[in-house]
Amino acid sequence: MNQLRAFHRDPLAFFQSLVGTHGHRVRFRMGLWTFYLLNDPVSVHFVLSHHTRHFRKGPGLEDSNPLTGQGLLTQEGEGWVQQRRRLAPAFRRENVDAMIPWLDQVFDEFQSTLVPGQLIDLESTMLHLSLLMALRTVFGDSQVTLSDVHAIGDNVQWLMTHFYHRSRSIWRFPYSFPAFNRRYHAHARKLREAIHRLAPETRPYATVWPGLAADPIRRDHEMLTLVIAGYETTGHAMAWALDLLSRHPDIAEHVINESYQSQAPDPTTHPWTHSVVNETLRLYPSVWLLSRRPLASVTVDDIHFNPEDIILISPWLLHHAADWFDEPSTFRPQRWMGDWKPIPYTYIPFGAGPRVCIGQHLALKEMLLALSRFMARFDVAVSGPRAVYPGLTLNARYPLWATIRPRT
Repeated sequence: MNQLRAFHRDPLAFFQSLVGTHGHRVRFRMGLWTFYLLNDPVSVHFVLSHHTRHFRKGPGLEDSNPLTGQGLLTQEGEGWVQQRRRLAPAFRRENVDAMIPWLDQVFDEFQSTLVPGQLIDLESTMLHLSLLMALRTVFGDSQVTLSDVHAIGDNVQWLMTHFYHRSRSIWRFPYSFPAFNRRYHAHARKLREAIHRLAPETRPYATVWPGLAADPIRRDHEMLTLVIAGYETTGHAMAWALDLLSRHPDIAEHVINESYQSQAPDPTTHPWTHSVVNETLRLYPSVWLLSRRPLASVTVDDIHFNPEDIILISPWLLHHAADWFDEPSTFRPQRWMGDWKPIPYTYIPFGAGPRVCIGQHLALKEMLLALSRFMARFDVAVSGPRAVYPGLTLNARYPLWATIRPRT
């Protein structure tokens, strides 16, 4: 019970303590369950690259969820394979590049809502920008109003908090028991209604929409999964990137200089901006914890996993390990410049293996574009304490209060 309390109190510190004491492969118990914490590239590679053969998703990602259970995040087996094949074309590089004019338009619309000199919650603001981008990539050039964004965003935030607490709770009443899930169903209904109002009458080119399932229930699950997973992770990462640049004006100057270039940013034309994105995702991976369960007994090197065991892999822990990164707690984007590359399976902000995030290229493009446009037009000053909160995604524990002013 002591370990269970330590995990709930501060899971990141708990994991660091385990690895510091026992090494990069740790077996421990919490309550009735046996856990394995893996923090070395060999075992991480095996588990993530053999997901479809030996493993399935761990607790908290149930396919019984009536909101997203048939979506890409929670599906397994042949259903996941077919869904991934349908949606993959939308996330090819050429298709993502075709979305750039829409994303640029989104930023222009977003910029018009910012009041110079006003104190803003940077994380909340970036989540709204990310949600606008996510809705545009799913629905195309539909009319998405700020009221739509707030309605969808507020309900998603409530549901994300609900999923997080449910994933850590011993008591998980089935969603079919309405008396115990009344608030969940109310927020889920509001979210579905808001999403349905945005659905286009035709299937627009160069968006995710053409790849969605024809069945209306499955389509809803796929659509909501893409919106929720896409905007939450990207929004938090953009907020952390701007916060880091506000604290490192020398690096911000490089990003500003690159941002004055007219072409759409990419790693070749904007190497500093691209390195800032990579370093932000290293320090603050939005998905800070992955869990797996064996389909059957399986052995990895000297570890034997049983079907009832729970395997934990923490991108945050991997990214902050001195064995894999020099000065792991230091913001040093220049580490990504030139020919240097991290050891495979030590840098996994989007996961790895067959279940790697399907929207990885889109998320990187959105972050690169938003960061470049934002730094070209605004000076950002962030105040207040900085601390992480490992919820369902890696959030700021306290609001990142920021003052923005037009850049002269």
